[in-house]
Amino acid sequence: MKTARDWVGETLESWGRDAYIAKVVVSELVTNVVRHTSSETATVRVLLTDRGTVVEVLDACGVLPEARDVDVLSEDGRGLAMLGALVKDWGAQPVAGGGKAVWALLPEGDA
Repeated sequence: MKTARDWVGETLESWGRDAYIAKVVVSELVTNVVRHTSSETATVRVLLTDRGTVVEVLDACGVLPEARDVDVLSEDGRGLAMLGALVKDWGAQPVAGGGKAVWALLPEGDA
């Protein structure tokens, strides 16, 4: 995760953009790949689009993530809710050939 976080940070900083939220986002998305899929790899992309800066993580698992309702004593399950609170939008979609892409559109201050 450190490698992905560092790469995203360096990339955005080289573009003159604040990388703080992007680093939190990529940490959460890569952690989800490690904890919740059997994928052996994940691909991290950072895109400048007409909507803003997008951080995307692709993996080989076709199961799309869903935010869960958790109670105050739950030890996990808050990551996607946290992600939703930090970014303008996020989503997931299947990719051709199998697997999925989970993406997050960063807020303007971090784009």
